[in-house]
Amino acid sequence: MSLSPLQPEFERNLGFMSEEEQLRLNTSAVGIAGAGGDGGMLALQLARLGVGELRLADPDPFELENTNRQACCTRDTVGVNKARAVGEYITKINPDITVITYEEGVTQDNVGSFATGLDLVIDETEFTLPTVGVMLARAARHEGIPNLMAMNIGFGATVTSFAADGMTFEKMLGLTESDSLDEVAVANVGLSRWLPYIPPYVDLDAFKSVAAGEKSAPSIAPGVALAAGMAATQALLHLVEEDNQRPKPVTAPAVLVMDAMTGQSKEVRLTRRNHYASLAKMYVRHSLGFSPKTSY
Repeated sequence: MSLSPLQPEFERNLGFMSEEEQLRLNTSAVGIAGAGGDGGMLALQLARLGVGELRLADPDPFELENTNRQACCTRDTVGVNKARAVGEYITKINPDITVITYEEGVTQDNVGSFATGLDLVIDETEFTLPTVGVMLARAARHEGIPNLMAMNIGFGATVTSFAADGMTFEKMLGLTESDSLDEVAVANVGLSRWLPYIPPYVDLDAFKSVAAGEKSAPSIAPGVALAAGMAATQALLHLVEEDNQRPKPVTAPAVLVMDAMTGQSKEVRLTRRNHYASLAKMYVRHSLGFSPKTSY
């Protein structure tokens, strides 16, 4: 017997989810900072799962170069703010969903209101802007809620969450909870802090250019879709009741890694050692001529 009527749009979720879990999603609120690649695709998946409220923050408009991977980027939306475009598309999926957009992005002035009342914060901001990530992490801890982060890389992705009482986002960056945002802004936070896994097929020259800050990181649709799917699944685990034999969400320092190109799926530790170990494998493959040739 149903606890209450379910929207017919989400009936096909049943069989893999219970009615109680579906109703829990329907009353959940999730904030996603960054509505571009991973964040935009993730927002659409959460809307299709039936999450009742989504808050979307992004200060940037869609550009033509986003077309290869970012949900809702079309010729019609180029020049349109990403949070607005994704939010408008989501309301077409489910007119009953509550969508709140922050077209100025997450700032010191609005991060408190952005996080207040949420069940989950999801950080899909640029890794080159650690101050925004730190603001989000601190707001999530203040609210006592998890802070989830997913990142696509190549045809793979990584995902983890920072529990309110667990390893901190700042520790991952080599910072402390007492560091001011001004100190965070000038801190030297390299890729070794963010990436415990690098696909062995990554182009060495492209990686060097990205690591040096000379070029933007390449990104491709299958990796973005995988990151969004992994993050949506982890979000579901955070949001539904814990007494239904579900696994616990992956939390830092553990990181879930999946790669559609290699067929790899594993948990690794969020350590610089793992970063350099996977970097060494990439160097070896490159030196032996095993890496695919790419253009960049």
